[in-house]
Amino acid sequence: MARSDFKFFHTMRVRYSEIDHQGVVFNAHYLTYLDVGHTEYMRSMRYNYSAAVKETGIDFHLVKATVEFKAPLYFDQEFDVGIRVARLGNTSITIIYEIYKTGTDDLVACGEKVDVCVYLEGHKPVQIPEGFRKAMEEFEGKELS
Repeated sequence: MARSDFKFFHTMRVRYSEIDHQGVVFNAHYLTYLDVGHTEYMRSMRYNYSAAVKETGIDFHLVKATVEFKAPLYFDQEFDVGIRVARLGNTSITIIYEIYKTGTDDLVACGEKVDVCVYLEGHKPVQIPEGFRKAMEEFEGKELS
């Protein structure tokens, strides 16, 4: 994949609390970066996700997350988290992400996560709400399946 494959980026900066004894970002923080990027992606969609969860009792559970480390990040370094939807199924969504050094094509990490849409009561899979699907397709500018 290339940086140009992503419509959405969120810029962040490495904080001191995120580095390890080797002076690089500790590996577990990359999943936090993904989560922050995904949250900002959802905010940019202009879909009131919190209100929809309260109204429907439907939310997403993370069932898979992968990270491939390509290069280190260091304290105070800026980086961009690219987020895009790879697949929007009936009950699940696959998100692809790539992290780049800000303003460059230097790939730092990449991976994917899969979320399953569930009823909060009972945690059983349910079809992704049409309003969410429509908002995501409009934001991505294409039909997702």
